[in-house]
Amino acid sequence: MNNEKSTYQEHLEIEKQNNIPKKLSFSALQALLFSFVAIVTWQIVGGIITVPGFFYKPLNHVLLPLGFLGGTIAAIVILLMLTQTKVAPIIQDIKRKFTITQVILAIACWVCFLPLVEFFTSLIPTDGPFEIIYKLFEESFKMMLDYKIAGFIMVCILAPIFEEIIFRGIILKGMLNFKVNPITAILINGFIFGCAHMNPWQFIGAGFLGVIFGYIYYRTRSLFLPMLLHFLNNALSFSFMMIYGEVEEEVFQPSIFLIGGMTVLGIVAIYLFYKNTNKNEQLEWN
Repeated sequence: MNNEKSTYQEHLEIEKQNNIPKKLSFSALQALLFSFVAIVTWQIVGGIITVPGFFYKPLNHVLLPLGFLGGTIAAIVILLMLTQTKVAPIIQDIKRKFTITQVILAIACWVCFLPLVEFFTSLIPTDGPFEIIYKLFEESFKMMLDYKIAGFIMVCILAPIFEEIIFRGIILKGMLNFKVNPITAILINGFIFGCAHMNPWQFIGAGFLGVIFGYIYYRTRSLFLPMLLHFLNNALSFSFMMIYGEVEEEVFQPSIFLIGGMTVLGIVAIYLFYKNTNKNEQLEWN
């Protein structure tokens, strides 16, 4: 018994000497707690950086993306500290190889569910008890119209990279490494991603898309693929916002036949993606 204990201690000492990072692994409850701390850190740091813009608005051209960047980096640093891990595994996941077929199927998984997401989002009222929240939501997005370049950098470049690192590269991966049931982990991750947007309209859309992004990441362990989908989704939304000149909660009104048909195609795309990445399911998450 003493010999086993000694061997274990020697192993820990070797890891320490070789600077081997601790495996990113935590429970679903810890994922919720870590996410809360990260989001609060993100908002506080980002808010502090953008304060001068309230007094001199032209500064927002620089401060808006800088605030987003500073806030998300601070959130990542906090998460790495809380989980006692390093950034190297995240970079490895971004560089992980994938096939053209996986890219096509991943895009299909995203595109085919957009009408369904749009439908459920349209069910949430913008008046009554939600009126004040919607006005705040609308104002935050109208700011993008005043600072188009800053808005594009935030929404289409920084968000796909750093949000995917936070929510898929750290939060989801930590649960999967902890052997949380993959379906449960992906659903919790989607819920957290939806909550992080802090309004009921994006909660539906971001939550649902977060589940799709999480599934793609789980099957391939490639962080670049959900980053790509995230970019395409945000670029599409940003383009509609620029075209209409305002926030449109109903960019298009899909018919029940379109919703049903696209949803069926989406399910088929998810199944084909599963079959195409079947070997990855056998790989150990680490």
